Amino acid sequence: MKNIAILAVDDERIILDSIRMQLEKNFNTKYILEFAESADEALEVVESLTESGIDILLVISDYLMAGMKGDEFATILKSTYPTVNIVMLTGQITAEASSSLIEKNIILKLIEKPWKEGDLINLVKTLSVYEN
Repeated sequence: MKNIAILAVDDERIILDSIRMQLEKNFNTKYILEFAESADEALEVVESLTESGIDILLVISDYLMAGMKGDEFATILKSTYPTVNIVMLTGQITAEASSSLIEKNIILKLIEKPWKEGDLINLVKTLSVYEN
C-alpha cells in the first residue's frame, strides 16, 4: 500500500487545530496527516515526506502567515513539487490574486474562511479518486 499524506499549514493554532480535527475525524486511517505552523516548517515537512517516499495528496495552506505569505509558499512548493495539489484557505486574499494563482496552476482552489467542514472533506474525497 502506498503512503499518502495531507499537510495543513497555518500560523494560527486555533485554525490548524480545527483543520486537524476535521481531517483526523474523516481520514485518520487513510492518510498520513501532517501539520505545520509556518511556511518554512511546511517546506521541511514536504521535503522529509518525499525523501521517505511518501506522496502528498494535498497541501492546505493559509494565505496570510507571518514570515512567508501563502502565495509565495505555494509558488515555491509548486516549482519544486509540480504535481502537488495546493488549496489556499483564507479570508484575506483578493479575487485578482486568487484568480492569478489558479490560472498559473499554482493552487487548485481557494476556500474562504470560515469554511464548511463538508467542503473541505469533499475536496479531499474528490482528489482521492485520482490517486494511483
